[in-house]
Amino acid sequence: MNRFKLMAMATLAAGAFALSACGGANNAAKPPVGNQPAGNAGNDAAPADNQSGKDNGGEDKTPEVVDVGKLRKQQVEQAWTFLKTQYNKPPSQDDPRGLLSGWGPQSMNVPYTDLVLQGLVGTDVWKSDDPMFRDSLDWLLKSQEPSGAWSYMPGVEQFKGIRAVYITGIMAQLLSDLNEMDAWKGKLDSYIGLAVDYLKQSQVGNDGGPAPDYDENTTGYGGWAYSKEEIADSVGKRGKPPANMSTTSFAIDALHQCGVSEDDPLWDKALTFLKRSQNAGEVQDEGFEAFATVTDENGKKVEKKVKMAGKDSPDYGGAIYSEETSMADGYDANEDGSVTLFSYGSMTYNLLRAYIFAGLSKDSLPVKLARGWIQRNYTVERVPGFRKPEQYEMGLYYYYLSMSKTLETLGEDTIEEPDRGLKHDWRKDVVSKLGELQSDDGSWINEKHDRWQENSRVLCTAYALNALRHTNK
Repeated sequence: MNRFKLMAMATLAAGAFALSACGGANNAAKPPVGNQPAGNAGNDAAPADNQSGKDNGGEDKTPEVVDVGKLRKQQVEQAWTFLKTQYNKPPSQDDPRGLLSGWGPQSMNVPYTDLVLQGLVGTDVWKSDDPMFRDSLDWLLKSQEPSGAWSYMPGVEQFKGIRAVYITGIMAQLLSDLNEMDAWKGKLDSYIGLAVDYLKQSQVGNDGGPAPDYDENTTGYGGWAYSKEEIADSVGKRGKPPANMSTTSFAIDALHQCGVSEDDPLWDKALTFLKRSQNAGEVQDEGFEAFATVTDENGKKVEKKVKMAGKDSPDYGGAIYSEETSMADGYDANEDGSVTLFSYGSMTYNLLRAYIFAGLSKDSLPVKLARGWIQRNYTVERVPGFRKPEQYEMGLYYYYLSMSKTLETLGEDTIEEPDRGLKHDWRKDVVSKLGELQSDDGSWINEKHDRWQENSRVLCTAYALNALRHTNK
C-alpha cells in the first residue's frame, strides 16, 4: 500500500474510526414539535417514543423455550467458520477510507484483531496453540508503542494516537483475560502495566497526564478523549478536549479489569465526568455549564446552554455522549432558551456500568436513575433513544455489546419493566435476537446503517461474539 494511500487513510480514520456509537461534534437537528410525550416522575416517566408498542423482547407472547447455551454455542461456531475466511485479509482497496479489513497480522488492523480474539477467548473454538490465535497475539504484543498505547495501524506514523484510548482499553482487557490462562499465565504483566499507565495519563485532568491543571469546572474534566496525544493540542486550540462517554467507558472497563485500586483519585475525577453526562438535573454540579452546538429551526448552527432532563422528561436518568453532545441527533428546546439533548441506549448502558466500576452502589441516586431509564426503554429490537425510524439501528451491534456487558455487571438474570410489571430474561433476548440476525455465512452486519463502521462484517461479528460472551452465567 503506497504512502499516499496511507496518508489518506489516516486523515479519514481520524474522523471515521470510532468503534461505533461515537463520533464528532453534535449535529443535532431540532425535532418536530411534540416529538416527546409527557411523562411522570422517576420510573414512571414516559418511554422514548420509538419504544411504543410491543417490541421489547416479545414480552406479551407465550414465553418461548430457548436453550440459550446451545444456541450461543451454535452461533459462535458459525461465526468462527466465517472469521477463518477473513484471517490476514488486508484493507480493502475498494474502501475509500481504507479502514475495512479482515483480522490478523496482515490485516494491519489492531482493533478488529483484538475484538475477534476477545470474543473467542473461553469458547470451544479457542485453542491457544492455533497459529491464527498465536500469531495474532504475537503481532499485537509487538505493536505496543513505547508509551504503552496501541494505535489503529502499527508502524504507520500517520495513525499514531488515532483512537488510542479505545484500542488500548480493549487490548488491556484482552491481555488481562489471557494473563490468567495457562499458555500466557503471568507473562503479560509488563504489557498490561504499560497500558494501564497510558490510560491513566489519558484522563483529562489526571496529575500524570498532559493537562494536570485542567479546570475541573470545564467540560471534559475527568473523562477520556480519544488519545493522550491529542489532549494538550486540543486544550491549546479549542480550550477543551473531546472527552466522551464511549471512550471513557472503554478506559474505565480496562482500568477496573486490570485491578486499579479503588482508592486511586482517578475514580473521583471520572465520577465528575460521568455525572455531568447523565441527563438528570438533580445530579449536576451547581454552577457548572455546558453549551451544545445545535441546528435551529432556520438551519443555522447556534450554541445553546444545555439543561439536563427533569423528572417529567423521557430522557430523565439516561446518558448523552458528553456534557454537550448526543449522538441521538436531537434535542428539546426549553422556554428559557436552553436545550435538553436526547438520552440513548448505548451510552446509558455504558454510564451505568461505569458508575458501578467507579465505586457507586446500586442504591446511589445516579445508578438508580440510569437503571430506571434502562428499565423503561428495555429492548433488543433497536437502539432506544433515537427518535427517527431511519436511525433506530444506528450502532446496533455496539449497543448489544454495551447492553450485555452492563447487565452481566449488574449480576441479575432479569430486567423488570415497571410500567407493565414484566420481567425480561435479557440473556435469552440477546442470544435469540442475534440468532435471528446472523447471516447464513456465520457473520453479522448492520444492513440498515454503515455509520461507525457497522458495514464491516468482521467488526459486527466481533461485537456480536463479545455480546454473546457476556451472556454466559
